[in-house]
Amino acid sequence: MSNWKLLYNDIPKGLKSYDQESLLTLGNGYIGWRGAPLLSRYDENHYPGLYAAGLFNQTITPIAGRQVVNEDMVNLPNPQLVKIFVDGEPIAFDPVERSAELNFKNGRLIEKYRFNSKKGSLSLETIKAVDPIHFHSFGYRLKLKSGFDAKIDIEAIIDGTVQNKNVKRYRDFQSREFTIIGRQENILMAKTIASKIEIRVGAIDKSGQSKFSESFSENKLFSKTAFDLKAGQEYSFDRVISVATSYECPDPEKIVEDDLSALSFQKILDNSENYWDQVWQNNDIKLDTQIPDLQKMIRMNIFHLNQAAQPQANKNLDASVGSRALTGEGYRGHIFWDEIFLIPYYSANRPETAKAILKYRIKRLKAAKENAAQEKERGAMYPWQSAMYGDEQAQLIHLNPVDNSWDPDNSRLQRHVSLAIFYDLWFYTHVTKDFSLLDQGGLEMLIEISRFWLNKAEYDPKDQRYHIAGVMGPDEFHEAYPKADRGGLKDNAYTNLMAAWIFSKIIELKNSYGKIFDQIAKKIDFTVEDLDKIDKISKNIALDISDDSVIAQFDKYFDLKELDFQQYIKKYGDIHRIDRLLKAENKSPDQYQVAKQADTLMLIYNLGVTETQKLIEQLGYHLAKDWLKKNYDYYLKRTVHGSTTSRPVFAEIALKIGNKKSAIDNLVTAIKSDYDDIQGGTTAEGIHIGVMGETIKLLQNEFAGIDLRNDVLKIDPKIPTIFRSMAFGLKYQGAALKFIFTPESTDIVSDKNIKIKFKDTYLDLKADKRWHSSLIKQKI
Repeated sequence: MSNWKLLYNDIPKGLKSYDQESLLTLGNGYIGWRGAPLLSRYDENHYPGLYAAGLFNQTITPIAGRQVVNEDMVNLPNPQLVKIFVDGEPIAFDPVERSAELNFKNGRLIEKYRFNSKKGSLSLETIKAVDPIHFHSFGYRLKLKSGFDAKIDIEAIIDGTVQNKNVKRYRDFQSREFTIIGRQENILMAKTIASKIEIRVGAIDKSGQSKFSESFSENKLFSKTAFDLKAGQEYSFDRVISVATSYECPDPEKIVEDDLSALSFQKILDNSENYWDQVWQNNDIKLDTQIPDLQKMIRMNIFHLNQAAQPQANKNLDASVGSRALTGEGYRGHIFWDEIFLIPYYSANRPETAKAILKYRIKRLKAAKENAAQEKERGAMYPWQSAMYGDEQAQLIHLNPVDNSWDPDNSRLQRHVSLAIFYDLWFYTHVTKDFSLLDQGGLEMLIEISRFWLNKAEYDPKDQRYHIAGVMGPDEFHEAYPKADRGGLKDNAYTNLMAAWIFSKIIELKNSYGKIFDQIAKKIDFTVEDLDKIDKISKNIALDISDDSVIAQFDKYFDLKELDFQQYIKKYGDIHRIDRLLKAENKSPDQYQVAKQADTLMLIYNLGVTETQKLIEQLGYHLAKDWLKKNYDYYLKRTVHGSTTSRPVFAEIALKIGNKKSAIDNLVTAIKSDYDDIQGGTTAEGIHIGVMGETIKLLQNEFAGIDLRNDVLKIDPKIPTIFRSMAFGLKYQGAALKFIFTPESTDIVSDKNIKIKFKDTYLDLKADKRWHSSLIKQKI
């Protein structure tokens, strides 16, 4: 069972404790419940956090002469706080022993503690679970055992005094997100301060061995009981909790009342176990390998992906998945472009979940158009950081704490988020053959996104090519040219090629959707001339490519200085945030050929090698036969992997060029990003959900070689000998397929007749008939 459980047997402090609490989070798409102990409160060692999908609030903080506005995911009133008194003395949360066990198979978190008191030893066990069916509800069971006779008092509290304090660098900002407006029996009533969202948090004690009395004071709702506990005797009680807000339902109080009345903690446990049993039946990746912990990490990542969003909850929610999911307050819970790392997984594994997330973007088309208009652009310009409303939440300027000056924040120039949203909807529609989202506003969204890039591309008669300027690529170290007085770069290769790709897809949609496309185009004044220009740009957009086929990250990238990485490693050790190190030396990463993460190479992650090469050659550029290896080698030397999303991209390309060892090394590092907290404390602010989606894609679509992006399912496995076998299922265009791979063979079963391409051979698979192929043994 060790491959099914996340186990800790230490008493962590500081960031290490925050890290574990992020990884021990329980969720169901609507609720995110951090894995902090029941007896703990916010301090340097613990952070109880409770979040509801889609719920944000704006705060205003005066700093250095400016009013800084932040829109934050709200940390809700804490319903898990427990105080225990032994003979009138409170038990301080200072255990001498502790164990925590998160069971991926059933979604239960079991924690055990032992405390010492003046009279002897006291043991505490808690079991936590969330309900994926009645997704507003969750709960815990508390068991208490004493080594001595004692009078015990217990207070189970809903604490309405909590604030947003998870992220240390945010604590100087206004952190109170809601006010308590009253109490209704077992329910604490609150309202967010700016967004005016009604919040109801209720809890009721069930199956206890004594009665609880309710009281309310100082913004806290108390449930109290007292009893005599004999030595060796065990006392237990269950607490069922429910949370609802007016953001997702018109009558949150009724939701809470009904769930508290109808549910028992045992029912929550049963629903959780049934849900996870279904997940693992259909979505487990079974890997037989010699690599320590890899199977466990695969399951941990699948577990968090299926907590971050799931069909039962998310189909009813107007919410997407933030970069830290619902596990912490890093990046204020905002939604970036991380959906591009999640939609491929969800589309092929949990398509209903992908569909729910994509609706969030379609509903914010109007806001995206307003964003564009504010910047004197046309079409739909989706924000780099999105929250409740879809307006841009990236700051215009940020404070330099060294000299207390305000500098421009150019991160909002990462306009490629709109390209990702286009790609996500295309990918979902292609893999599922579900066209309903296109019919429900999605097609209009895609046209408006293409209009934005049509407007951004400018023709230069000197080289007879189109250029895009004033943007940033995925590599966030480069915001502007050296000594430039404004942000943005010209002809970022990733941006230009993705723009060319979406233009080609718009033309395909015009041809396939015919009258429907024309009707929408007429409604939004998207003209025949616009389509003609799109066609021209898709064949004539500019790139900067060296004589040896290295694609410049952006125009004039090759003119930047080289950096002596070994010198910085020798000086600082960890250089994954070399941008900060350079700035501390009064330098700028804008001056150097250094990358935070995969940028140009990210295109291959999206489109694959063949489509990328086709796009480049369509533009009239020539590539050498070994262009992929040359680009991989070039950018690997210049990338510090300052983002967890970087290594899977390099792993994928390493696999393409036959370097399986590098691919495996990068996979193992990436898949353990949060478990090992490779960024030195950032897991404390929440898990990195994007890299979790990437690593599963890396296994299913790269090592297993299943390409879902073509009209026919293509399979070209690259299973290393260190993987003795790998088995999983996927959905593709209405068929559910099961695969078993070894380094020597592949087995496939489909529940429907389906045509596939295995390596270079087209095959017609018959429903429910196992197909087997022998492969040449490959060694790394």
